[in-house]
Amino acid sequence: MSNEANVKKNDSIREDGKPTLLYWAVSLLAVIWGISGAIDFYLIKTANPEYLANLPPKFNELVGSFPLWREVLWYISIGGALIGGLLMLARSAWAVPFLWAVPISMIIGFVGYDLLMANGAEAYGTFGIIASTIMIIISLVLALYAAGCDEDEILK
Repeated sequence: MSNEANVKKNDSIREDGKPTLLYWAVSLLAVIWGISGAIDFYLIKTANPEYLANLPPKFNELVGSFPLWREVLWYISIGGALIGGLLMLARSAWAVPFLWAVPISMIIGFVGYDLLMANGAEAYGTFGIIASTIMIIISLVLALYAAGCDEDEILK
């Protein structure tokens, strides 16, 4: 065995090969991220008046007019985040493709449809565009983290 095999690869794996507290914290945050997306989706789709009052009216109109394929991208991003987070907790390598589906579906939906095809810049407003961009970045970070954990053989 080479010396490289004995070197700790990152802060998410201990010398004995077991995940660190950081790994479990990120995995739990990934689940919470998925749950928050599911709650957001539920409140928007059920037209919760208190929740919708916090969103621009044009945004609500845009979401209400999504074609089926755009809605499917939304489902993929929510399901990928929730399932990917749960798979991280289970230390399954299947977490990686589920978590990669999230930023990919968000970019296709948000940039490809909302901004480029559906006048989403007006519907989202500056705050909405910034918030959506941050959500995509968070999803990318989670996917990259899961991929790194898989590479370091934390995931099985």
